[in-house]
Amino acid sequence: MKTTKYIFLALAVLLTSSCSDWLDVQPTTEKDREDLVTSAEGYKEMLYGTYINLHDAKLYGNNLSYGLLEVLARNYCNVNLGSSNNNYNFTDNKERGYFDDIWSAMYNNIANVNSLLLDIDGHKDAFAKNEYDLCAGEAYAERAFMHFDLLRMFAPRYEGHESDIAIPYVDKYERARYPHVSEKTVVTHVLSDLDKADSLLREGNDPLVGTLQTITYNGKGNFTGNRQYRFNYWAVQALKARVYMYVGDKANALRYATKVINESPFRWVTESEVAGGDMVFQSELIMGLEVPKLPDYYDANFANSKYTLTDGWGVYGLNVFGDANDYRYLYLIGNDKNNNKVLSVKYKQDVGSSKVMKKQTIPLMRLGEMYLIAAECQKESNPAEAVRLLRTLRQHRGILSEGQGIIDNPSADQIQDYVRAEMRKETYAEGQMWFYYKRVNSATTPDYSPWWAGATYSMKESYYTFPLPESEKEYGIIPSSSAYSSKSK
Repeated sequence: MKTTKYIFLALAVLLTSSCSDWLDVQPTTEKDREDLVTSAEGYKEMLYGTYINLHDAKLYGNNLSYGLLEVLARNYCNVNLGSSNNNYNFTDNKERGYFDDIWSAMYNNIANVNSLLLDIDGHKDAFAKNEYDLCAGEAYAERAFMHFDLLRMFAPRYEGHESDIAIPYVDKYERARYPHVSEKTVVTHVLSDLDKADSLLREGNDPLVGTLQTITYNGKGNFTGNRQYRFNYWAVQALKARVYMYVGDKANALRYATKVINESPFRWVTESEVAGGDMVFQSELIMGLEVPKLPDYYDANFANSKYTLTDGWGVYGLNVFGDANDYRYLYLIGNDKNNNKVLSVKYKQDVGSSKVMKKQTIPLMRLGEMYLIAAECQKESNPAEAVRLLRTLRQHRGILSEGQGIIDNPSADQIQDYVRAEMRKETYAEGQMWFYYKRVNSATTPDYSPWWAGATYSMKESYYTFPLPESEKEYGIIPSSSAYSSKSK
């Protein structure tokens, strides 16, 4: 099958190259690729292949959603990544394996995206209607998305480290080793790719620029269907908000978050929809991945109580979520009374539940995050609006108490505390909270204690940066002034 051959094309490159060629992006034989680039359908198959790679367990099928990143955010109790028992001992051989897998799988898939983009401009006429714009636009957005997450994982937090050497930004499909560049340069490339995606998806009349009613949940044979499971126009706007927030550009972060809030077709989920089985709040989902193996992943990681919120009597779950009427607690947290465990059931997406929701979904970006970005951006300049946004979010989570639990006239620090608490609840088991702690350089993260909800774990800035693979430090093109360079040690 052509798609299958393509998915493993860049992987074969990495496996057959020497360790000194860790980031060599090169074709093997070009026959399979040449077969694909003769038609629009071939390019579509290449694009589908890149999405399939994203939901691998090494990436967003586990590690970068409910797995590794949630463990590092201490959202589960007593999970042992390696011999260090989750104490951020990144030199532990078992823990290093996670980071090496992420690095190689991400750059493997970036190679696939670059292969698609290599000569797609010369085949515009092969596409029907606006499908070229959608295909190329999604590819640019996906490339930006992967590089941005690599930056957030493998480089120090952005503020104060803008000039530090970070990671390579690989934007061509060729036999070439790419140098590591500064964090600021990576962000510049990310935003450039997102601008290209923005223009293409807008010009291509992405169906989501209209109404969610244009979505078909069975996209087989329909390239314009399932837009919430692709890098659609609004996913690009949301990702811009996330990037600008990470680098401290609050004006632009607010601009794009507000654009999604005010102009996008996404709407708040209803309690009846959640009670009916909508575990990911489908109508609020800006982008997610459809992961066919999710039922198996759920059984292996949640049903067997590997990833649990607490031991003991299950009171800690309510301490985290705060209100027993909160949909995120009421419907998405389960009690395993036989084993005295509390666990997320977000990914227990039963086939027999609501047909409105597409099953096997792992969220990547959601509407609630845009409200939290907008609130944080205005904690000092417009605190009344920040309060309104926070209260709106909590109201649509079933919290109907006076003021939705947000006091009048809070200070900027209190607003930040609200944002922090809501971000944890809103993105629980989705891999975003560790990035939040890193962005604000949090000195502590929550720690598990069945007796005290205020237990914390002391963090160091080094705990927020993954180590580069040893082969990359040895053979990559890393300026000698970099902390990563073997020559500087």
